[in-house]
Amino acid sequence: MNSNIKLYIRWALVFLWMAVIFYFSSQEGVISHQKSFSVAALCERIVEFFAGKDIITNANRKNFEFFVRKLANVTEYFVLCMLFYRAFLAGGNGYRKSAAKSFIFSFLYAVTDEIHQIFVAGRGPSPVDVGVDSIGMLLYLLPKTLKEKIRKRAG
Repeated sequence: MNSNIKLYIRWALVFLWMAVIFYFSSQEGVISHQKSFSVAALCERIVEFFAGKDIITNANRKNFEFFVRKLANVTEYFVLCMLFYRAFLAGGNGYRKSAAKSFIFSFLYAVTDEIHQIFVAGRGPSPVDVGVDSIGMLLYLLPKTLKEKIRKRAG
């Protein structure tokens, strides 16, 4: 595949994923909560199926739902950071520069996402969510850069 086409596709995926994040952040608080509850209920069934017993109780159900919501944030920004990294790498940046730029741009998008939520009914900004989003970024970048360092030393 032509390298220019590959580069355009990678950047298109970055912007598409940013649009997905924007869509989820644009949902009113009540709707977002209902969807999160539905996803958490599905996760609960899956966890309990594999555990072979009921482990999510009324006492810990809210904590479980909170965990599922934050795991979704981590996953969203893990994917965004990965897409940024691949786009920057395809653009000719080295792995260190790609990693740094990916973190910076993903972090800035997380901040703007929280600012955007000021204008959504039933939602609001949370610096804690930016921290949670950053965990997703680091979960992608730390193993990736470590692997590249090891590969470079061995090669």
